[in-house]
Amino acid sequence: MKRLTGNIFAAIAAVTIGATSLSAQERQSVDGDLTVYMQLGGNPGGPATLARELGARDAARVLDINLIEQHSQWNPQRMLQQANEALAALPDAIIVMGHPGTEAMTGFLNRADREGVTVVVGNNNLPGSGRSYFGLDNYDAGANLARLSAQEGGLGAGDKVVVYGAFVAGAPGANVAEGSLAALDAAGIAYDKLQWSNEAVQDPSLAVPILVSYLEANPDTRAIIVPGHGGITAFLGKVLRDAGKDAGSIITAGFDISPVAMDEVKKGYLTLVLDQQPYLQGFMPVVAAVLEAKYGLGGLFLNTGGGVVTKDNVDLIESLVAQGLR
Repeated sequence: MKRLTGNIFAAIAAVTIGATSLSAQERQSVDGDLTVYMQLGGNPGGPATLARELGARDAARVLDINLIEQHSQWNPQRMLQQANEALAALPDAIIVMGHPGTEAMTGFLNRADREGVTVVVGNNNLPGSGRSYFGLDNYDAGANLARLSAQEGGLGAGDKVVVYGAFVAGAPGANVAEGSLAALDAAGIAYDKLQWSNEAVQDPSLAVPILVSYLEANPDTRAIIVPGHGGITAFLGKVLRDAGKDAGSIITAGFDISPVAMDEVKKGYLTLVLDQQPYLQGFMPVVAAVLEAKYGLGGLFLNTGGGVVTKDNVDLIESLVAQGLR
């Protein structure tokens, strides 16, 4: 236990005193005495994925484990397939993102229990599964995003917004969108729902013409809310420019900070970004996997929701975003 505790403190210290001075290319997975499969979401190095990748690699390096990364382009069925593929390899632990939900993943979880493979969850919780979890309370985060958008724009009854998100149960972002809609309903704010296409989820640039067309057809729109997709959030500034809208003329709000998103906040084209601290969603599940696989210490929980970025505080964290820490 003493060696493990020392390694965990070393992992944290390495981040705070200079390990993150390494480039993204240098911060690759390392071989070690434990093998852990980890789902990381979209595309390697993508704006909603990079910080999670770097957090996982930093923890894996100092804790000396073999980390095998899995990317899914945010396809929930692909995530379930990857979980089963990882289980077939009988690793020491598997870190899943929790999609497409508890019911769909019950068979996988039961098989993992029978095989003695540790399962940790990051990003989207699996209620009732009893697994360690590191991520947001997604419903509350979505509600908070909508409330903050209304506050920033002085929105109320009679105003209209568009919510561009996931409205299919079990899809990544569905719980977040549900929370946003509930908060808007409570405030009496009218909204239209636009469902993400699979193509736009994988290539967020494809969301631009969809939202531009919506704004052209609905010139009274006061806000665009994107509950749960960092890649699409980063394109909201381009949406306004392509639609001929001035910076700040429409409230734009979404998830996940990135260098592009930070630049758009500074220019005034992106009003606010909810920071779910994906670096922690990468780092902490790896630590938890080691704790549980080697010492049986499970049932851990951390809400990684770290706050909101606006023009008032963007300068404070911009350097951390550039390092892939936020």
